[in-house]
Amino acid sequence: MLVVASDEHMPCCDSLLEVLALRLWQLSMWCHRHGFRPGARVLKSVIFLVFGAILEPDVKLEGHVNFAHRGLGVVIHGSTVLGDWVQIWQYVTIASNNDKRAREHTGVRVEREAVIGAHALIMCPAGRTLTIGEEAVIGAGAIVVDDVPARALVLPEPSRVIARSD
Repeated sequence: MLVVASDEHMPCCDSLLEVLALRLWQLSMWCHRHGFRPGARVLKSVIFLVFGAILEPDVKLEGHVNFAHRGLGVVIHGSTVLGDWVQIWQYVTIASNNDKRAREHTGVRVEREAVIGAHALIMCPAGRTLTIGEEAVIGAGAIVVDDVPARALVLPEPSRVIARSD
């Protein structure tokens, strides 16, 4: 499991690839914050080529973030704020129809210790903030378009079998 930490935390990683992904994303965020945007974009491209993940350098980390399976296929929009100890599984998409450069915060806010299951999709409509509350759990394959209260569980609809007539 990949643990990404903000600047004030030490990372806990157990393999060279996890350390590499962590350092590349942190370096990308550092470049972005310090005005070296082309460097941030190059690092974003390297992360995509190596890990298949789109981790925007504009994302705000408020502590540790755990990526299961090295963040494989994860997409996180730049207007996202990730609280401390958020856990994100593979192929999660956190999307927003908001401008990353807006002065007021709009986009997705994932609060402390929330868990987002594999293949979950979180979509924030334009002009608002979608909040995933503290310790909330988004089940694998769930689609979230509204706020989720603290400690709530979001589960997807079960698949249906439809008989075909030949």
